[in-house]
Amino acid sequence: VGVVIPIYNVQDYLRECLDSVINQTYKNLQVVLVNDGSTDENSLNIAKEYTLKDERFILFDKKNGGLSSSRNVGIEYFSKEYKLKNITNDIKENSLIEFSIEGNNPYEIYKVYKSSKFFKNKNELLNFQTPNIDYIIFLDSDDYWELNCIEECVLRMDGVEVVWF
Repeated sequence: VGVVIPIYNVQDYLRECLDSVINQTYKNLQVVLVNDGSTDENSLNIAKEYTLKDERFILFDKKNGGLSSSRNVGIEYFSKEYKLKNITNDIKENSLIEFSIEGNNPYEIYKVYKSSKFFKNKNELLNFQTPNIDYIIFLDSDDYWELNCIEECVLRMDGVEVVWF
């Protein structure tokens, strides 16, 4: 399951939101955080902190474009429409690896961040691939999920195109 979380000036709510994702009983998640040009003091820093902490997270930092553009970044990432070029060439323990978008970049993505914990060696870094997912779910960054939310959704996903709750 791919989770897309748009972020814009939510420093007061973001930790609760991201903790609710990390602590889901269903663990097979890939999480895209999209910082949509936040102007508050800490939204981007909190997103970086959680990206560093959990290797299932990837963070896109982009120019402000609104909720739809942020969700589209997540959809396009999971659809393998982005070619990520690593800016960081060496894996330093407990650090963020930085990438840029190679080619078409209509949402003006400045940088992409992934935890160094995800990469076991330099070859994995150089050959990073978008994960394969079966479903995408959206979570607003000022909301949070009950701990079994995704598990309950997955139970209802077989043979359906949309689960709405």
